[in-house]
Amino acid sequence: MTASTSPTLARPPFPAHKRAHALRPLALAALLCLGPSLAQASPEKAAKFYEDAQQRFEKGDLSGASIQLKNTIQEDNKMLAAHLLLGKVLFKNGELKGAEAAFEEAIRQGVSRSELAIPMAQLYLQLGERKKLLDQINTTGLGPAQQAEVLTLRGTAYALSGNNTLAAKSFADAKAIDPRSAAPLMAEAQMLLRAGERDKARATAQRATELAPDNGLTWYTLATILQATQDLKGALAAQEKALAINPKQVDARVSRAALLLSLGRQKDAEDDLALLAAAKQADPRASYMRAILAAKRGDEAAAKKSYAETVTMIDPMPPGLLIVNEPLLMAGALSNNALGNREKARGYLETLIGQNPRHYAAQVLMASILLETRDYGKAQPMLENLQRANPEDTQVMYLLGSVHLARKRYQQATEMFERAAQRAGANAGDALRELGFSQLGMGQDKLGQGNLEKAFAANPGDARAGVQLAMIYARQGQSARALQTAQAIVKLDPNNLTMLNFLGNIKGRSGDKAGAREAFTQVLAKDPAFRPAGINLSWLDIEEKRFEEARARLKQMLGRVKDDPDVLFELGILELRAGRNAEAMLNWQRADEVQRADPRPGLSIIDLLSSQKQFDKALEAAKLLAGKHPGKLPVQLALGRAYLAVGDATNARLSFQDATKLAEFDAEKQILIGRMQLQAGNPDGAAYNVQKALQARPDDQAALVLQVEVEARRGDNAKLDAALKTLSSKYPGSLPTLMTVANVAMLRGQLPLAQSNYRAAMDKSPNTGTAILLVRAQIAAGETDKALAFLEDWARKQPDDRLLLKALAEVQLQAGKNEAARKSYTKLMSLEPEDPSILSGYASLLLRIGDPAAAAMAEKALKLAPGNPDLTDLLGWILVKSGNLDAGLRHLREARLRSPGNGEIRFHLAYALAKSGRKAEAKEELNAALNASNRVQASPELAQLKSELGV
Repeated sequence: MTASTSPTLARPPFPAHKRAHALRPLALAALLCLGPSLAQASPEKAAKFYEDAQQRFEKGDLSGASIQLKNTIQEDNKMLAAHLLLGKVLFKNGELKGAEAAFEEAIRQGVSRSELAIPMAQLYLQLGERKKLLDQINTTGLGPAQQAEVLTLRGTAYALSGNNTLAAKSFADAKAIDPRSAAPLMAEAQMLLRAGERDKARATAQRATELAPDNGLTWYTLATILQATQDLKGALAAQEKALAINPKQVDARVSRAALLLSLGRQKDAEDDLALLAAAKQADPRASYMRAILAAKRGDEAAAKKSYAETVTMIDPMPPGLLIVNEPLLMAGALSNNALGNREKARGYLETLIGQNPRHYAAQVLMASILLETRDYGKAQPMLENLQRANPEDTQVMYLLGSVHLARKRYQQATEMFERAAQRAGANAGDALRELGFSQLGMGQDKLGQGNLEKAFAANPGDARAGVQLAMIYARQGQSARALQTAQAIVKLDPNNLTMLNFLGNIKGRSGDKAGAREAFTQVLAKDPAFRPAGINLSWLDIEEKRFEEARARLKQMLGRVKDDPDVLFELGILELRAGRNAEAMLNWQRADEVQRADPRPGLSIIDLLSSQKQFDKALEAAKLLAGKHPGKLPVQLALGRAYLAVGDATNARLSFQDATKLAEFDAEKQILIGRMQLQAGNPDGAAYNVQKALQARPDDQAALVLQVEVEARRGDNAKLDAALKTLSSKYPGSLPTLMTVANVAMLRGQLPLAQSNYRAAMDKSPNTGTAILLVRAQIAAGETDKALAFLEDWARKQPDDRLLLKALAEVQLQAGKNEAARKSYTKLMSLEPEDPSILSGYASLLLRIGDPAAAAMAEKALKLAPGNPDLTDLLGWILVKSGNLDAGLRHLREARLRSPGNGEIRFHLAYALAKSGRKAEAKEELNAALNASNRVQASPELAQLKSELGV
């Protein structure tokens, strides 16, 4: 296929908005693998194919656009714009699964989620993936009109999920942002109808038609409301208006046919259905109506054929789409029943009535089975229904508490176990134990420990309570008590190797390494194949750097059980400690491949890749690990950090939001996540982390410091002052307080106050980080020479401090000391030859002084951190400034898609587009740059471009 090949004609476009079932397969993965070898790939050809595809898409030639995009991806699989446009083409053509795959590939390669918010939200609604929409799609980075559309789609998802309160709020927010849009009114009218508020629904739909009288969808919406309120003639009139505006509107045509059948106009209904068939518009409701009409005529063969068509379309539909669509559920049930598919018909009917269970004892048993098999999503609602039916059943309370505990919803679990323990009386041992676990999860350590002690005292054979208590005592430094508890457990069952091994762990935690080694050796003497003791003994060897002994033991264990994941993981740690990174990686990769239960090998892989600055590879590893372990807190944190490392703040925020839910009331984890949220530009998310941390530990200093930083980022001066006052009153003069006061003063431009606090902090704890902050305050005060002198003096005292040297180079560059900066960067590159931030700083210096080596330096930096939008932008800008417009434009487009909220990047793209003659697109990008939250800095080039484009 070449650029001049004439694409084949596409079939008539298939409306996507109700056709999740009509999916044509697209071998996207195969398409992505069809490209030529790297030696043959041509970005220039790819750009030409892409421009042709874009023009075809704008003209409605979806098939032609698809072919040219295939050619684009064959030439350049990394072109973000091609993957993005491919998703839009497939979506418009009704190929929803193919569109989803294309959009996900675009996101995987680096397109910002904000760029895909609206089409992905529409896609998820059509696929019935409402949870995905609500979890992943938000208004971050969008303009007012786009925000209103996303809020409308989110409102629809909330409404279909049964949460009308949040739905109404989303619709209200959408209307407030864009009062001229009819979309929120149409969606709200449907919600009101489902809630039984028919008059409000009708009035709301009527307002939509008044707001957008030339929009066929507003009339179709009104027609559905009128039909539901039994105003059939009014509904028919509204459908006819919809079809007059757009005769190809499938939903209006299907609904009109159903109305005509209701009114006894059989022939007219058949004519509408015939029009749909002639246009090759497949719809299960239309097929079902054809079956009904055929049955009325006595044509059993035709009826059977139409029933089969209905089933063929409905059966593959996602359950999420079907569960809220009664017409489709009934059509599926009736059609399957007519064809003799009793079990499938029963399944559809059970979906309809499954929310109202009747058999109490059977539901309790089912809930316990679901709990045992970890199917918590089904167990919880079932148990909640049972509890409403019988609030005093202690068994149901215990089971429901266990579900909440398993899902780390500690507050709800605590409430259930407290009630169960109160009602169980003398038999409350198990409930007390689980209550203790829940309270520990909430950060209520004393209460949790107390209930575990009660449970263990009531039943000394309760090993779960005893083990947890011994670990608590060990952490508290109560070594004697920890040892006493562990020995009590072992005494009850002296031959229990698991407990003997646990006793060795407690001895090790208490600092008795010799006693721990003796215990592990004793276990292995009884059973040489007892893996936990072998691993623990090897761990002792590793800590003591007895690598050869540990390696021999672990390999012997692998000889007994090939590919034992725990042994492979431990062997990886050994090799890392021994300085053999490649061998460590191989062991962890194998440990990750052979099991899906333990994320530790995958986390170790991510850490090692990140330490080697292979950030793209680390992100890929993190994505794979998150797919295997979506509910594990360390995995979500690793994924968020990996996204941040490549500059994808939007996806990082989503990962940290998931982590917040998993962390519950763990104060340290919440503070850690809050700081990461700030790095990802999400102060509101970080504020919630502070709230959770302070709930667990009131007056925690780290949480109070974070609270100040959050309010500073949010820009609420009153709340900032209050937070600062609280911190200063509770921890006056402490190092964290001094640093926080200085940072806030810096933010507010109170430079003398900032400098005095940074100096006080330096007096308490001299370090390079504080020195750099003091220098920044001096520079902000216009004291650049003073700052440079201070930094040079500090550098003489710390000659091997690379962070300090990097700061010195940056200050020299900022101060215009080009030759001094060059020397500093040269020294830095000799120490850190593969640090992309150093290379990019040097490239910026070379660009300033007109050195043609700037492009090669920027390209080297980007190769070390591929996908980083700032480095991509830097290379693109250098290429444009050096006259290589086509190559520069390609990099700038990619940078803009990866970081659409960066005004500087969008200005650079606008500049390049204007140079290439694409004035309209350049003007659009320049306006976006000027309105971005991270605005472009003033410069002569910006002023000239604004004048040239009339902005």
